[in-house]
Amino acid sequence: MTTTAFAQPTLTRRARLVTFGLIAAVVVSSFLGRYDAEIIGFRVRVEQVVPLLLAAWMLGHPVLRRSFFRAARHPVPVVFAVFVAWNVISTLLFSPSLTWSASILIWLLIDLLLLISMMALSEGAEFAGRLGRWSVAPWALVGFAAFAIANLTRGGFTLGTDFDWLYEVYVARLTAIEANIYASILVFWTLLTITRRRIGRWETAAIAIAVPLGLVASQTRTAVFSLLLGLAVFAVYTLLSRRSSWRDRFRRVVPTAVLAATLVLTYGIIAAIGDAAPADRSLPVPSDVPTVATESAPAAAVEETAPPVDTPAPEATRIPDPTDPAQQNKIGDVDLQGGTIGFRVTVAQLAAQEMNGIHLWLGNGTNTFGLRHDQPGTPGISGHIIMLPVQVLYDAGILGLALLIALFVLVFLKVPRERRPVAAGLLTAYLLSATLTSMFWFAVTWILIAVLLRPATEDDRALEHA
Repeated sequence: MTTTAFAQPTLTRRARLVTFGLIAAVVVSSFLGRYDAEIIGFRVRVEQVVPLLLAAWMLGHPVLRRSFFRAARHPVPVVFAVFVAWNVISTLLFSPSLTWSASILIWLLIDLLLLISMMALSEGAEFAGRLGRWSVAPWALVGFAAFAIANLTRGGFTLGTDFDWLYEVYVARLTAIEANIYASILVFWTLLTITRRRIGRWETAAIAIAVPLGLVASQTRTAVFSLLLGLAVFAVYTLLSRRSSWRDRFRRVVPTAVLAATLVLTYGIIAAIGDAAPADRSLPVPSDVPTVATESAPAAAVEETAPPVDTPAPEATRIPDPTDPAQQNKIGDVDLQGGTIGFRVTVAQLAAQEMNGIHLWLGNGTNTFGLRHDQPGTPGISGHIIMLPVQVLYDAGILGLALLIALFVLVFLKVPRERRPVAAGLLTAYLLSATLTSMFWFAVTWILIAVLLRPATEDDRALEHA
């Protein structure tokens, strides 16, 4: 394990209180992606401002400043810094709008400062991990409650939900920017919680019941696949390990097996409800109802352009019914030709038009896809790539993608040996989720990496050789 991170400095009571208060604020703000404000023409999220306060506090405090710069020399932040720097260079070379690209470049810089800040204190990373684990059951149950109330009241009370016009169902997002992000946050913290050593039976039961309900509320198929894949990778890695007894390895994967079973059972029931063929998916959006995006754009500060006012959307052919199970069967609608998968294929084909010659190697500039293409099927709306590998390849070329791969490889290699099974499961789930949603830029990503990289505890070492 490298020594250039996770210091344990001696702090005064006041300094400790401020530091841990800011760390708590950073974790809480990572759930608040829905909230932003306009600052000098940019849309700035709450989760982007709070990490800057933490970084400023650390840089201003003499003791914490040493810890901060020590963490900055860790290989993971170094590679991430190189990745950010290359995005700046690619942008300066090829972006048609530096202002447009700056929205993501600034966000990446904030993420870098956040990662370093979270890696500066060993206790701080451990504290952030505890806060995230405590969020799992409440985040899932409140989301399910919002989902159930919105649909049962047919939109009479929609707090914490968005309406999916394609499936005519309200989906939970709570304080996240959208349902996909809500579900992804739930999946990541669930994996860190359910794979924890010595997790209790009651906590396992609570997670096994609450998390499937929360994912049902999000109506997000990607999250289900991500969680199941992450659980499977963790279980296989653990069972194949030879550093502990078979009994200890089996005991450790039991909680994950319980969650996987309840998740499959819940989604099996939901997918079986309604007609085998989903109801009409071509329903146009009423002209007086704003369109709700099914995926999030990775832009921190770019407002979507509304359709021309002289071409209103056609009126809906029927009244939406969010209680109709035939319309709601989003979970059971796995369409490999159309739907969101077809949308992603179309976006990738559009992006490929500029991935040639020098641009294939060096990129087209950060966040520039929307400057060249409209959203497929939505003329007048700037397009965005929601698939991380394609996004990075388009923005920063093969060189940028190589740096991204090196970043995740380094994260895994620098995780303490005792935590490798957890890292394998979580990173696998994360990469699948980020490939299908826009998770990379959000604060939760860098909090999770710091929590994974934190030093192993004596309890971890003792159990590893049990």
